[in-house]
Amino acid sequence: MLNKCIFIGRLTKDPEIKMAGNVKVANFRIAVQRRYKKKDEDRPAADFIPVTTWRSSAEFAEKYFEKGKLVFLVGDLETYSYEKDGERINSFCINASEVGFAESKKSENADNQRDGNTESDFADFGEFEPGDDDLPF
Repeated sequence: MLNKCIFIGRLTKDPEIKMAGNVKVANFRIAVQRRYKKKDEDRPAADFIPVTTWRSSAEFAEKYFEKGKLVFLVGDLETYSYEKDGERINSFCINASEVGFAESKKSENADNQRDGNTESDFADFGEFEPGDDDLPF
């Protein structure tokens, strides 16, 4: 059996850091671009993927990750369910064992010089805009 996920996406906000006993945990979401067809038109869309990472990966995320950065992660898909208002809710998250940057500082600086926008690729995610606090989750 194999349960392994690999994603590249942009952080939708800075990671939230918590302690589970004496273990550091980082929670964040990434926007991952996908394509879909609508009336023979190729339009970008995004999925918003919840991620949890632990220990040294959480420390790395706390120190270096910030909203808008293009990151990669490798981990396991974890499903869970809970009850809310008497209704059973099924959900998922990626339990990331590896995290890092998916672009170099050099390529990021080249993008910034080209268009003057530090978060230039967000336009590809449809209605999602950097600084938008009304995200759909």
